[in-house]
Amino acid sequence: MAMLEWVEKLTLAPSMMTEQDFQGLKDAGWSDRDILDIAHVCAYFNFRVRMVDGLGLELGDWQLERAAAGAERASALASERGVAMPADPWGVRQGVG
Repeated sequence: MAMLEWVEKLTLAPSMMTEQDFQGLKDAGWSDRDILDIAHVCAYFNFRVRMVDGLGLELGDWQLERAAAGAERASALASERGVAMPADPWGVRQGVG
């Protein structure tokens, strides 16, 4: 959960990141290399979303199917680990699948 909250903050308010945010990930067991990888993946997906949405591009059926499968895997992993899925205030998961 710490990683998902960190990525959300990095996406929505990157200039507000503090050492405490990084320490929270380290306390959850993430290494410095893990944090760098997480930041890279976050940046990549934010870039893709902005390009697709900003240019008005349409996603293909295969992309929607992959997104639905990913959402299902994430939900299954959360259930297996006994943790709740993060809040979905914008209804993103409703539009997948």
